[in-house]
Amino acid sequence: MKNCDGSPVRFRYNKKMSLNYKRSVLKNGIVLATEKAKGFHSLAVGVWVKGGSRHESPSQAGMAHFLEHMMFKGTEKRSALDIARDVDLVGGDFNAMTTREYTCFHLTLPKQAMDFAIELLSDLLKNSTFDPTEIERERSVVLQEFAMVEESPEEWIHEVLFEKCFGNHPLGKPILGKEKVLKSFKRNDILKYFEQHYYSKNIVITMAGDLDHQKVAKKLNHELKGFKGKKRAMAKASLRKPKFHPGITVISKDMDQVHITLACESYRLNHKHRLAAFLMNSFLGGNMSSALFQEIREKHGYAYTVYSSLAPFTDIGLLGIYVATSTKQVPDCLRLIRNQIQKLMNEPISEKDLEIAKNSVKSAIWLGSDSMETRMYAIAKSELFYERHLDIPEISKLLDQVTTADVWEAAKDLFAKDSWNIVAMGPIKKKEIEKGFFTR
Repeated sequence: MKNCDGSPVRFRYNKKMSLNYKRSVLKNGIVLATEKAKGFHSLAVGVWVKGGSRHESPSQAGMAHFLEHMMFKGTEKRSALDIARDVDLVGGDFNAMTTREYTCFHLTLPKQAMDFAIELLSDLLKNSTFDPTEIERERSVVLQEFAMVEESPEEWIHEVLFEKCFGNHPLGKPILGKEKVLKSFKRNDILKYFEQHYYSKNIVITMAGDLDHQKVAKKLNHELKGFKGKKRAMAKASLRKPKFHPGITVISKDMDQVHITLACESYRLNHKHRLAAFLMNSFLGGNMSSALFQEIREKHGYAYTVYSSLAPFTDIGLLGIYVATSTKQVPDCLRLIRNQIQKLMNEPISEKDLEIAKNSVKSAIWLGSDSMETRMYAIAKSELFYERHLDIPEISKLLDQVTTADVWEAAKDLFAKDSWNIVAMGPIKKKEIEKGFFTR
């Protein structure tokens, strides 16, 4: 990335926009982490629960996601409609997400409504009723989500890929769970899961905006008085490290395109080589100038969508590649993917390509820093996975320290085993996948 005079763009930290990070532990054991951003009018608040789909037993498959939905469905003093109206009344945006390793409830609103945000989220944690009528209504809603995923080939094939990569380990199971299990949930099952994961020492609250940390802590201590709970036994399988399984799976389906995902084992979230892998992924398929995009789409016109991605977890990671193309072009697409992987193993990428990758990644981080929601996410990830705060200048500095040799070593380390799990969906046969990707 260059300026109009040809000089390289330098990302500098503006001290006038300094964001102050503070961390404390509330009286009940909940961790509170905030960043003060003077002059910003928006405020972002997140409640992060260290419980996702990987922490479910087979009889709880989909419970983390279902419970996420139920937390919007009423408390002792608010109905589901009251919750929606109260948020709209202050001009806020309230949503939630469930991942394989955590669940998050996040609220973005004007900074003047901070007390409301704290009171609402505290009410949900302490007083959600899980009304049986709402459970049945929401069960129907989530069943519609199953249909939506199945009608999206790109989304569905990635769910299948995770299951094939991790076998019977809970990390490989769909976040939505299983329809049969979802239909069997009772209110007591929901309460049991809530007690297993929604206790104070398993929760992190993060906030970003023009705020006072001490006032926030005082307000939370007042609103969350009496909310504590204790650690309950979880499924033992969720605690063991997953094992990566190679293989090829073909889902025969009458479609206009063939959807293909490939994955190899990658680094865990806090691995020392994670940034080298992150930059390698950016070079391989992370943007429009990436090797895969240029080769497969721009030079040959074989696909509209092609990209690579990283999915790091606490104890393992996946590096994935996705492409959608016509049946007759599958072998050529796979051959080009194989060629790019081989190039990464054979020699280092150029200094220019590394600079492009670094600037692309840093630009996304710096542009995201204008969003309080993005900053709230960032400090939560630091707390959940890195056990220390990583601010933007430090992340930029760490990225700058990665060399072409580091990226090369990461490529050789991850690709040398030639251990891949491939899932293809469409009018294709397994032998065509094998011929396209593994024949040299």
